[in-house]
Amino acid sequence: MKKIVLAGLVALPIMLMADMDRCVSCHGVDFEKKALGVSKVVKDMTEAQIKASLDGYKAGKGGSMKEVMMQEVNVGVDTDAMAADVYNEIITPGFEEPDAEFIFKKRRTVRGLYRIKQALKKADPKKDRKKVLSQIKSFAFDIYTYDPSLRKSNLLDQAKAAPLSIEKILAIVTEAKSCTDHSFTEEALLKCRTTFIDLAATLSLDDAEKLKLKIKPKEKKGAHKRAPLTAEEAAKTIVGTWYQNCYPTGKPNQWASKEVTVNPDLSAQGGMQFYSDDKCTHQTKAINRAYTFKFGNIVLGDDGKEAWEVDKEIGKKKQKVYAMLRFVNGDKVIISGATKEHDGSTPEKRKNHFDPSWEGCVRK
Repeated sequence: MKKIVLAGLVALPIMLMADMDRCVSCHGVDFEKKALGVSKVVKDMTEAQIKASLDGYKAGKGGSMKEVMMQEVNVGVDTDAMAADVYNEIITPGFEEPDAEFIFKKRRTVRGLYRIKQALKKADPKKDRKKVLSQIKSFAFDIYTYDPSLRKSNLLDQAKAAPLSIEKILAIVTEAKSCTDHSFTEEALLKCRTTFIDLAATLSLDDAEKLKLKIKPKEKKGAHKRAPLTAEEAAKTIVGTWYQNCYPTGKPNQWASKEVTVNPDLSAQGGMQFYSDDKCTHQTKAINRAYTFKFGNIVLGDDGKEAWEVDKEIGKKKQKVYAMLRFVNGDKVIISGATKEHDGSTPEKRKNHFDPSWEGCVRK
């Protein structure tokens, strides 16, 4: 028997949604029967009609099936998601239940978007804006962190700051929610999540721009603008502990995690753990090393963006390698590939490749 557990695709914990097995026990495997011999044939209904019926039962209205269906469609049910699931079952005979990972991702997405949508509908544009936007950014960070497909994209690099009204934000969230309700493949779900992540990134950048304007000191007439970051300032910024969790090394079937602590004198200690799986659960080996960093000039990487020349001495033998380092912000850095082929004095020969998929290290 084909089935899809709607409760697995729904949102809030209070949203008790009918298991498809319970639906088909009365309506038939393909929704071709009159439930208990008296209901409408659901197979002949449109998605909008299915939702209207569910909304009616949810509001305590309905015909001869009202008493039965009011128990199935309780107050907390997301009728949008439920109608989409039922209609998809009708139009795709033989539809197979998605795997557990997909169901989990869809459940979390629907749950979060439903909550945000409800909050936006009730929000006072002046009083509640900050709270609702914080909810949006927090949920976006959550799904972005745990979705490798999103992390591999350059979505955040493409985002631009833009002021958005509560009404526009609600429209975008509604679009993402409807998209998610009607997603039954990984590709479709990724598209919906991308819409929401792009919204959150736009809002975050807009907040950052407003914050810059708010804290920007007033310049006196004739005052010079601040000089670019110096090598000494870059050295101070890099001091601290940095880590990168479970990233591919580029070698077949090898992933790694690393953590490096940089001291004020730019000496550093760090360790790397290597794994045979992309979840980093099966460790194959571990390496601990000592480093020393030295900052040079600001030059252009192969992507045309500025980065610092960095010389590194590694291990007891103080093997020298030459790379480039880019500060994404004060709490994130990306280091290019390294080379041992020259003395580090010629920028054109320095390894300067920055792969767009590299996530970089973040401050601990």
